[in-house]
Amino acid sequence: MPKADRKATCPACGKRRDVDGQKLLRAVEAAWFQREAAMYPPTSPFHPPADGMRGLALQGGDDWFWACDRCIHAKRALKANVAKQNLGMGTPYAAYIDRPFRCEDCGAPSVFTAAEQRHWYETLGFLIWVYPKQCASCRAGRRRKKRANRALAAALTGLDARDPSQLEAVARLYDEIGAATKATTFRARAKNRSTQSR
Repeated sequence: MPKADRKATCPACGKRRDVDGQKLLRAVEAAWFQREAAMYPPTSPFHPPADGMRGLALQGGDDWFWACDRCIHAKRALKANVAKQNLGMGTPYAAYIDRPFRCEDCGAPSVFTAAEQRHWYETLGFLIWVYPKQCASCRAGRRRKKRANRALAAALTGLDARDPSQLEAVARLYDEIGAATKATTFRARAKNRSTQSR
C-alpha cells in the first residue's frame, strides 16, 4: 500500500514539502506537544494531537504559519519559540514569515515582518492571534496622539488660565491631536493674556 502524500505548500517559498521530513517543524511541534500534554490529559479536547502542527500545515490555512527547513536556514522565515508564545486557546506558530496587509488607516500596503512578529509574540507577550491593522507609520501616529491626549488631560487639570505660556502649551497639544479649532481658541487666549500682562 503506497504511503499517503504528506506534502504541504511552504508559506515562505511556495514549494511543496514533505511535512514529516521538516526537522524544525517537528521540533517545534514536539515542544508544543510536551507543553500542552503536561497541562491537559489525553481525554481533554485541548490535548494536542501528536502531529498537530504537521496536520495544520497539510490543511494549508491562511491563519497559521510554519516554514520549511530550507526557508528557516535561508532566513526567509524565523523559527518560533513555543515556550515564549502567549497562546490563549490557540495553536502556536511554528515559524514567522512576513505577512502583507493593507493599513486600515491610510490604505497603504504594509508588511508585518517575521522579526516584528517574533518581538510581539515572544518578547511583548501579545496573544498570537493579535496582529497590526495599521502600518508602522500610522501606529506611531496613534501612539503620539495617545501621549498627546494624556499630556493634554494633565495640562488642562492644572491649567492656570491667566498664564499665557500654559495656554500656548495647551494649544500645541490640541494641534498634536488634530483639534485645530481648540488650538486656535487657546492660542487666541494666550495672545490676549500676553497683551493684557504688558
